[in-house]
Amino acid sequence: MMLDLSGPPRPWPQGLVRRFAEAHDRSLNRPGCWDTPPPQGDPALRAALEELFAAPAERTVITGGVRQFAGAWSGRTRTTLVERPGFADIETVLSGACAVRPVFWEELPGAARGHAEPVTVWVTSPQRNPDGRSLNDAERAALAALAGEGHQVVVNQVYRWFAPPENPPAGCWSVTSLAKLCGGGSRIGWAVMPEGEELPTPLRAGGPATVWQRTWAGFLDGRTLAALRQGCVEPTLEARRAFTGRLGELLGWRFTGGGMSLVLHWRGASEECVTARFAEQGLKVGPGSAFDAAEGSVRLAFTGLDAREAALAADRVARLAAVAGGELAPVGHSPGG
Repeated sequence: MMLDLSGPPRPWPQGLVRRFAEAHDRSLNRPGCWDTPPPQGDPALRAALEELFAAPAERTVITGGVRQFAGAWSGRTRTTLVERPGFADIETVLSGACAVRPVFWEELPGAARGHAEPVTVWVTSPQRNPDGRSLNDAERAALAALAGEGHQVVVNQVYRWFAPPENPPAGCWSVTSLAKLCGGGSRIGWAVMPEGEELPTPLRAGGPATVWQRTWAGFLDGRTLAALRQGCVEPTLEARRAFTGRLGELLGWRFTGGGMSLVLHWRGASEECVTARFAEQGLKVGPGSAFDAAEGSVRLAFTGLDAREAALAADRVARLAAVAGGELAPVGHSPGG
């Protein structure tokens, strides 16, 4: 049996599917459903986001997701520093109208201050893809300092669903979406501007159709959010715990970070070889190159497994580790640590 660790979306509970269909029908029957959306997005949706996630409606703009935001943002500064590792597609989108340079978190302050003009700094927290890392207090303070010096700092919070609530550092933009909660096809996201910031022209009226925004406004409430967490988030976290716990028992591995994914690295091996060896064990994984990870890395995401399947996947990884002779380990792992 092939176990899918590539990160497919987890299906919704059927009750939520019916409720969404009802919200969609209601939005279609309202006058003006085909009007152009307001510049910052549907007021009812922004009000719902403020109630559920404390996103101030006056500083929130509705987007089609993080990629759409990145495309509209590109070119606001002549240079963008993107985190490394990180989702490689974001680097590609941002490079449409500016120079992009991948930088490790620890090097971001020096890299930004090395430019004679403001730059954009792009990071993902909490529990970024692929390694599940979150900003610590010192890193948050460093980003706030950069924002205070005039740099544009964007914190992508798309994995917020798998972590405790986290506000962006002072003076920084935040951007997120429902993609990792509801599936990439949801195409609803939002950005929150820092206080005193004006909405850039490329972000005005760039969100989804009015009827789609109104549908989500009528669908999202506390009960819906609780059901999504129970049906989509909690099983993913349970699967990750089952996987990491089993490998802790079998091999003594310790895992850093959290969230829906993690990275394994096979030292000295090519990515093609590593993914092939995982496939031989019946494990479908994500290539590390898609996340700017080191050669020989693979990403494992747990949205496609239950806890029993995750434990089975761990047994298969343990067999691979025996073959690798100590060269396969989690990123950030130290023997006995």
